[in-house]
Amino acid sequence: MLKRFLHFLLALSVRTKITIAVIVVGLGVFVTAYFEPHKLFIDEVVDEEFPAPVAIATTTTAAEATPATTVATTTVPPTTIAPDDPVTTTTAPTTTAPTTEPTGEDPEPGFKPATEEEQESAPVTTTSTTTTTTTVPPPTTTTTVPEGPVLLSSSEWIDLGHPGTGTVLVYRQPDGSHVIRFEDLDVSNGPDLLVILSASPLVDDRGAYSATEYLSLGDLKGNQGNQNYEVPADVNLDDYLTVAIWCRRFNYTFNAADIHSPPA
Repeated sequence: MLKRFLHFLLALSVRTKITIAVIVVGLGVFVTAYFEPHKLFIDEVVDEEFPAPVAIATTTTAAEATPATTVATTTVPPTTIAPDDPVTTTTAPTTTAPTTEPTGEDPEPGFKPATEEEQESAPVTTTSTTTTTTTVPPPTTTTTVPEGPVLLSSSEWIDLGHPGTGTVLVYRQPDGSHVIRFEDLDVSNGPDLLVILSASPLVDDRGAYSATEYLSLGDLKGNQGNQNYEVPADVNLDDYLTVAIWCRRFNYTFNAADIHSPPA
């Protein structure tokens, strides 16, 4: 049989042989590019740390204070000091009293200068000024780190299209968002692999996980190692039951795990 086939090829014209060779090479390139069989023999290792809670900076502004400078004026009630009072021997506040010194001008009609005795017994008015300064402290900034994440679920991969091992952890972050983490992941590599959340329960059916409602969390980062996949904040995790590694190109699920298994 092989000899007949070889004789058949040798009997073909050169043009026909070239045409067949071009078709074979083109078919090989298409198969390699579309099916990517080489990925089955290449491991992609990713080792990510768990995303730590982000520190929150809070600025506290001081309460509204009184004006920076306040001037208070105090008027002491008039005090009459008698001429023969012993208190007059002490230092007295600044006294403003009428004066009878000549000013070079004629006094008004009816003006009667005060006698020396009246000047000494005139009321004394004292005015004091007090300045109060209030300093407003500058705003203070404090940095706080919220409490750590909460582990909600822990489960293991099941084999569907290909064997695989590793732990699937579901965390709730302090801000309410969720992170799905793969630890010690070791699954088969392949073309166009996505991580999806599926509404399908955990079943032994490679096509079930994309046949129901599902949400893509992005490309599989690597077929080995530790990886994090963030769930959008507006996604209700209760709407989904499983997470799966799914080949979009051939609608083929490699592995799946439950996302609501209580942690051990």
